[in-house]
Amino acid sequence: MEIPSKKQVKKAGDTLVKNPKDAKAMEILSQWRSLHAHPVNTFQALLRKKALKIKDAVIAQRLKRTPSIIRKLQRFPNMDLSRMQDIGGVRIIVPKIADVYELHQSLITGRHQHKPVLPPKDYIKNPKEDGYRSLHQVFKYASINKPELNGLQIELQIRTHLQHYWATAVETLGIIEKSSFKTGEGNEEFKHFFKLVSVLFAHSEKKTVLDRYRDTPIKDIISEIVTLERKLQIFTKLKGLIITGKHITATQPKGVYYYLMQLDTSSDTATLSLIPFSEEQLPFAEKTYRLLEIDNIDNPSIELVLMSVNSFKDVKKAYPNYFLDTQKFIDHLQRLIAKSA
Repeated sequence: MEIPSKKQVKKAGDTLVKNPKDAKAMEILSQWRSLHAHPVNTFQALLRKKALKIKDAVIAQRLKRTPSIIRKLQRFPNMDLSRMQDIGGVRIIVPKIADVYELHQSLITGRHQHKPVLPPKDYIKNPKEDGYRSLHQVFKYASINKPELNGLQIELQIRTHLQHYWATAVETLGIIEKSSFKTGEGNEEFKHFFKLVSVLFAHSEKKTVLDRYRDTPIKDIISEIVTLERKLQIFTKLKGLIITGKHITATQPKGVYYYLMQLDTSSDTATLSLIPFSEEQLPFAEKTYRLLEIDNIDNPSIELVLMSVNSFKDVKKAYPNYFLDTQKFIDHLQRLIAKSA
């Protein structure tokens, strides 16, 4: 595989900010993103060993979507594509807050060559302004077998199931509304609703809530959540789009290592397609991913991601937003509301 220089990568990123369709810059971006596949695979294998004792842990990996990369470059004028830390990402979803910190500590102090970039970004102790909660730890890949990849950065996200349900609902409503709520776009009332729910979820996990709500009684938070939900009909919106699956089977085909998922919400009946690839087919999978992204770069109804999970059943657990599935978010929120009644 051709390895572009960091200077070429930075230049490509600068070009894509001004012209997201520049063919040469897109090619360099694709090459740079592809380099992260091996470090991500390596780190996922390490993570699986560390998480063996955690019941109901879900692990998934992905290469960051081109539209997300370009949006990030556009949102942060000083961002350098060659130093972007989350092009290669691994996510683990665990049951409890204690699991988050125990796993993180074991990775920081563990016997492996990958260097943690400290301190981590702890959005559980210090939630983002929009209510997002998770722990992010960046590692720099290091290996004597692949020295040409040394220094590439992999972002690990560790979050609880409850934090994952919240993030999934935000992304799903963003898909339905054709607005990227997680990057600050979209209706202010929807965003306010999710801030309030984040406060309620953090309170239920006995963790830090957003500063502006620290002195607000939880019953007042719940009352406002209920009022906004009734006004905006958020549950109805989240459950209202019917999805059909194309090329989706009940079991995982043999030899599958990657899935290219495509969600099409251009009609009232959304369509989800999963294209399977073996580990040896990664170059073809990445090429297919890139070509589909280029074809749909101006189409907000198409969502694409190239990802890998340990088993087929974990696809939906790790990426329920691609299935437009927010039922667990709704169930947990309604349960917490009912407890306060």
